[in-house]
Amino acid sequence: MAVGYRSIFSLRRGQDAVRLTAEQLRSWLALKGYGFVAVAPGVHEVAEHAQLVVTELHPHDGSRSLRYRLTESSSAGEWVTTVTVHSDGMEDDWVWVDVNAPSSAPRPAAPPERLVKEVDAADAWWTGVPHMVREILSVADACDGEMILAARPTLVTVGDVDGLISAICDPGRRGTALVAAPIPDVPVPRLIGHVEQLTRECVGLAGIFVLDTGAAAKLEESFAPSHSVPLGAIRTFLPEVDPASAVDARRHRVLLARTIAEQAPGKLAHLLGRANRSRALNLPLPSHVAQVDRMLSREEPAAVLRAIQETPPGPFARRPDDGPAGPAPVGQVATTAVREVAIAGELLTSLVSEFQSAASSAYAAGGPDDMTARFRELLAEGRGVLRGYREISRRFAALQDMLEEVEDDRDHVRARLEDEQLDHAETQAELLNAKLELDRLRGVLARAGRVDQTRAALAAVQSPGSFAELLERLDEHVLSCVAFTGDPKNALELDDFDPLGTWAARARDMLRVLDGYAAARRRGEFSKGVHAYLGHTPPGRPGYAPGAHSTQESDSVERSPRLRKLRVFPVPRDVRPDGAIFMGAHFKIARKGLVSPRMHYHDDAAHTGKIYLGYIGKHLPNAHTN
Repeated sequence: MAVGYRSIFSLRRGQDAVRLTAEQLRSWLALKGYGFVAVAPGVHEVAEHAQLVVTELHPHDGSRSLRYRLTESSSAGEWVTTVTVHSDGMEDDWVWVDVNAPSSAPRPAAPPERLVKEVDAADAWWTGVPHMVREILSVADACDGEMILAARPTLVTVGDVDGLISAICDPGRRGTALVAAPIPDVPVPRLIGHVEQLTRECVGLAGIFVLDTGAAAKLEESFAPSHSVPLGAIRTFLPEVDPASAVDARRHRVLLARTIAEQAPGKLAHLLGRANRSRALNLPLPSHVAQVDRMLSREEPAAVLRAIQETPPGPFARRPDDGPAGPAPVGQVATTAVREVAIAGELLTSLVSEFQSAASSAYAAGGPDDMTARFRELLAEGRGVLRGYREISRRFAALQDMLEEVEDDRDHVRARLEDEQLDHAETQAELLNAKLELDRLRGVLARAGRVDQTRAALAAVQSPGSFAELLERLDEHVLSCVAFTGDPKNALELDDFDPLGTWAARARDMLRVLDGYAAARRRGEFSKGVHAYLGHTPPGRPGYAPGAHSTQESDSVERSPRLRKLRVFPVPRDVRPDGAIFMGAHFKIARKGLVSPRMHYHDDAAHTGKIYLGYIGKHLPNAHTN
């Protein structure tokens, strides 16, 4: 059994996700014919072939977490739908839906709302968008970061383009953004219906947007040609879009109008759905979701055991001799193990009662020795069951710890691979451009007879081998227009992750750019800001790719006093009387998971003629990290 569908989304402030999810769950169960109304914590046998386990957590911080796990048995195996909802009264509520599909079989029997078909060589059954997800997204104001998640495509007009760009470039977005451009002479309502058909298997996994003619023109003006959406096409924008980087454009695939016209809609819907499922399932859980997941995963077996102890198994309860049901998730395996131990304990308790009621007659018939032997045998069995239960509890706890460690390692490796792939592509492009420029300059210098002087200049600007060396150069004022005011400790910690000095070399190049920018401002060669300088670097001045630079932080950081405070760094008192200032502008030194080093600075070139570097270190916390 494997996860075939996963959707994680937030509900904007003011919506009660717990209440809404409970209502939709009851409606969904009724639609399936289970006629089950109560969704209280515990174990509920809603049908002979279906069991619902509800787990609830009420931590001392005032938050509330609920998990509904519905297991449905069929001739094909078991379908397990897990719905997790969390509310803490401070941040947006969130909902997480997983559907585990059985291995493929000759005659699958699936619920009506699921589209079941073979999709790949792994013999896994296709899992359609759950009916419950469509219903929640139809009645709620759901989002993924700043991106709208809805059951139907969202129309984008000219006035909505800035919001769409903000959502596309939002660093907190996890899912993809599918943007469809208009088709000439096709009315907007018909276009929306067409896009809805093509993207029906992406609901809950992606934001789906349809541009009208005016919005398409404005988006074309705002984005570089490399990131445009051609007429009649659908473009998939992955997270962390950098419209200024031609290399970044390779990540965002385009489904061209010709392909859409030539292929069957059902095939394209399946193609888009499979790509978005694969990406969603390969992403690590957000840190705040993973934290709740681990608490619920540890609570669920204990809650099941308590429910069994309070209420004997009903007529539909699974017994140990019912036969195998196929592989199951860790939480389900633990639940089954606990139930089997509890059932064995109940049987043993019944035997004790039977012996006690018949003790007097048995004593008279067999004598005290026979009775003592039978009680000792019973006691030994009871102790064995107790030891088995304790051992299962210990093993489950150990397996849970191991699982969490493996998940952390897997998520780290996936993030690192993606970062390294993008870094490699960017480095290749930069290297090619640098080689072309170097060849041109060598020819010019050779004709001028200044090759020896050029070699000496290159030796003087040799890249640092570490951040420790980079800080030494800053202390020596090698860059006259850049002053480091931050804590060296943060920068030195990066050397543990950068054994070859690659990051330090990039940081040096970025600092040379800031130094060149400030010098150009001093001499009147340039009058705009750093980002404009990167896009239009004056001749003879050092430059860098604009995509590595951000003029400000995300809205979620700007609005949070706690997160803003983390980005307040020292500056001289002639710059700011209180000796500190918020530094939202920053360079992205590299991508590497949660480390992803950053360099925050304050541009004071227009006043003191300097750039104040307040921070070099790991990526500072934002709204999506702990």
